[in-house]
Amino acid sequence: MLSRSVERTARAQRLIVVSLIAVALGFLLVVQLRSQAAVARSLAAQDDTSVALLINDLNRANNQLIQQGAALAQQEAQLRQALTAGGADVQAVQKEFVTLREVNGEVPVHGPGLQIRIEGTIMDFELQDALNNLRNAGAEAIGLNGYRIVGSTPVQSHGNSLLINGHAVSSPLNLLVIGDPEQLGPAADLSASSLQTRVQVQIQRQTEIAISEVITPRPLIYAQLGK
Repeated sequence: MLSRSVERTARAQRLIVVSLIAVALGFLLVVQLRSQAAVARSLAAQDDTSVALLINDLNRANNQLIQQGAALAQQEAQLRQALTAGGADVQAVQKEFVTLREVNGEVPVHGPGLQIRIEGTIMDFELQDALNNLRNAGAEAIGLNGYRIVGSTPVQSHGNSLLINGHAVSSPLNLLVIGDPEQLGPAADLSASSLQTRVQVQIQRQTEIAISEVITPRPLIYAQLGK
């Protein structure tokens, strides 16, 4: 009786993990389309050199997002196969579930990384490009001025302020990024080099960064787990 209960619990957890991965794939597509739309809005006000740089950055970011999407799709296929076979290890599924909750910003996290301070006004597409660079370099968690940022977090310009998920944040921007500082450093430097002509950017490596802000997941109203 106990073994059946454990099996049902493991099956439910595997279904949740597969669903979360599918949602993550959708988030990557949203980020990609949002970046394209933001750059398109800004092209009219840029000179030829700036346009060329923006297009190059967008192509690079899109290629990296495609690779991330392919990796998630492969992981989803493997979990679906394990779900069908019914032999997946319960502890492995639980570990995947915890990892996905961390990626989706649902739990506090801490670890080494970078603290990036930006003094001045930047546009939404500039911040989004910096976030994409950091994610592609292995950023595992990101916070900005008291708000958690994940792949689905909307970033919009509003006058001299930025809206993070509808909440206004103003200069200075304090960006906390958890991940391998050695990998994150070049990505942060790349973004800083394109911003430092207008704003001041300071990058500090930290051995311990804490991001306590979390995102409350939206409940599924119409979508149901697959049978």
